[in-house]
Amino acid sequence: MTQESWFQRLWRLITPELIYLAICYIVDLAAAAYLRFSMGGEYSSGDFEKFTVVLSDKLIQYAVLLQTVAAFFSILILLRMYYKDYRKRRFVFERESTAWPWWGLLIPIGILVSLAGNLLINLTNLTELSENFEQSQKLLFSGPFVIQIIGIGMIIPICEELIYRGLIFMRMRQYCNVNLAIGLSALLFAAFHGNVVQGIYGFATGVLFAYVYEKYGSLKAPVLVHVSANLMSLGLSYVNPSFADRGRVFIVGIAAAAVCLLLLWAVDGHVAARRIYLNNADAAAGAQED
Repeated sequence: MTQESWFQRLWRLITPELIYLAICYIVDLAAAAYLRFSMGGEYSSGDFEKFTVVLSDKLIQYAVLLQTVAAFFSILILLRMYYKDYRKRRFVFERESTAWPWWGLLIPIGILVSLAGNLLINLTNLTELSENFEQSQKLLFSGPFVIQIIGIGMIIPICEELIYRGLIFMRMRQYCNVNLAIGLSALLFAAFHGNVVQGIYGFATGVLFAYVYEKYGSLKAPVLVHVSANLMSLGLSYVNPSFADRGRVFIVGIAAAAVCLLLLWAVDGHVAARRIYLNNADAAAGAQED
C-alpha cells in the first residue's frame, strides 16, 4: 500500500465535513432561489431591502427543515464512503460480542449527559456571553415540533455520527492511537458547532460518542447515545425548567453527571468489542497500542 502524505491524510480527515457543509450550502441556496421567485411578485424593485429581510426571516423559519434535508442527502453519500472505508480497515470489530442489556444502558447515558450538560452550562454566564449560542438556539428550536423530532432528534445525529465517528474518528485510528483519535475527533466536533457554549458541550459529548463506539465496536452505539441526548435536549427546551433555584439545579446536574459516570464505569468493565486484525503486522501494532 502506498504511503500517504500528510496532505492526503489531512484531506481524508476533512473531506466528510466539507461534503456536509457543501450540501448544506446547496440546499440553502436552492431554498433561497425558490423563495425569491415565489415572493418576487410581491415586492417592487425599490423594496429590495425589505424583500431581503423577509427572505432571511423565511430561511430562519425553515432552518431546521433545511438542515434536515441537507443531513438526509449527506447520509446517502457518507454511507457509501463509510462502507468503502470499512473494506479497507486494518481491523474489524467482532460482531455480536456485546449482550443486548448493555446496549440498553446507552439510552439513559445519552439522557443523563444531556441533562447534566444543559443544567450545569446554564448555571454559568457562558450562555449570556455568547451571541452565537443564542442565535443557534433560536434556529434549532424554530419550526414545527415534528420536524424538530425527526431532524434534530434523529436524522441530524445520524449524519453527524457518520461524519465524526464513522469516518473522521476511524480514519484517525489509522494514523494515531485511540486516545489521541478520540481527543482530536472531539475537538473537530466541538469546532463544528461554532460557539463556545456548544463547543464545550460538543467536546465532552464527542469524547463520549467516540468512547462508546470504541467499546461497542459499532456505529449504532454512538448514534443511540446521540439520538437520546438530542431528544432529551428537545424535551428540556419545551419544559423550560426554572434556573431560579441555582442550588437545586446544581444538585440535579451533578447527580445526573454522577449516575452517567457510574453507568460508563459499568460499561467499561463489562463491554469490550474484540478487534480482529487482518494481518500479523497490524495485530502486533494493535497489541502494542493496547
